[in-house]
Amino acid sequence: MVAQLSTSSTDKQPAMSRTFMLALLLLLLSYGTTAWPQGSLWEQPGDIEIHIDPLSTIDQHFMGEQRAKVDNLAGRLGRRLTGNRDRDIETLQMILDRNFISRDDTLSLQAMGISLGDLIAKELRMNWVVYQDRAGRSRALQYRNEPIYLFPITMISRRYEAGNNRPITDIYNEVVTATRKKLPGASWWQ
Repeated sequence: MVAQLSTSSTDKQPAMSRTFMLALLLLLLSYGTTAWPQGSLWEQPGDIEIHIDPLSTIDQHFMGEQRAKVDNLAGRLGRRLTGNRDRDIETLQMILDRNFISRDDTLSLQAMGISLGDLIAKELRMNWVVYQDRAGRSRALQYRNEPIYLFPITMISRRYEAGNNRPITDIYNEVVTATRKKLPGASWWQ
């Protein structure tokens, strides 16, 4: 004979379970409705709170070190990063083509993104800022005080890590062209 595992009747357990689930649902709904207007996951994208701050001293120092890392890689080619768009993009491409950075070295690839971002910033008169939203904190480019942001630090790393060998020139040209169309007075650029 098999021992009985429970002394409760089978018809009482589901009723208790339903009651518990209903109470839990009511609790969640009553708590959730007061929190939703303040910052719920149900917000529309336009309702997301964004904070923009200047780069901190730590950000500036870190980005300077990243630029120096890329400049050292350029030195292996007998070059330097000079701020000259065509030459620097060619140098960045040569660093990738000669496999000076492995596809899984995210930090070095993002350092190249900072160098690319400097070229974009110069071309479009944008500034580096700290962009913070619910997803986290990022260094970004902003056009004046307009809500126009670019995130160049990952423009190379995301593609290269995924095996995409798209030329940096193409990335640069696409970003600059698309962003120019969004700038105030865009008709003057064209």
